[in-house]
Amino acid sequence: MARSAKRSEGTRAALLEAALKVAAAYGVKGVTHRRIAAAAGISLGSTSYHFASLDDLLLEAFRYFAERETAKYNRLFDAAQDLEDLIEAALAVAQVQHSDATGATLLYELYAQGMRDPRYRSIIQQWSRTATARVEKLCPHEVAVRFEVIWEGLTYQRLLGDSSLSDRQARDFLRSALNPDPVPAKALHSLDGA
Repeated sequence: MARSAKRSEGTRAALLEAALKVAAAYGVKGVTHRRIAAAAGISLGSTSYHFASLDDLLLEAFRYFAERETAKYNRLFDAAQDLEDLIEAALAVAQVQHSDATGATLLYELYAQGMRDPRYRSIIQQWSRTATARVEKLCPHEVAVRFEVIWEGLTYQRLLGDSSLSDRQARDFLRSALNPDPVPAKALHSLDGA
């Protein structure tokens, strides 16, 4: 690869990272070419040279973000050998996402954009399909979908700072999602007694 192509690729990657940093700090509505250029430490003209518009830059940045986050949990789910491993992988993903405030903020920004723009919604849908496919290695599709729904809910609950659900309770709920039978009533009431 020619040196200028490598430099251009590096600048493009720096712009994507900077766009995410700015989106996390100011929200998507606060993203500007000037802020991105400042965060990337490059000239203002570079943003329009590498991307046709600010919208194109933001969309590509969120695609990049989703791919990067997917790679984090793919490693965990790919190592799962049985259903108990799936449960532990889901808890580990929730912990990783909970411990990354910037990533959590970007996740919410992505979902907010997905409500407004079908292009962002397709990023979210692809992310969900990828997650479900990883779980489907060890269980049927319907079970994998149910598992992902509970795992996502658990993740959001923890991201918002609600720690009322213990790891033991979270495991019980995730385990119930992997059970082909409906959730037993005692699992639904376990929040009261644990």
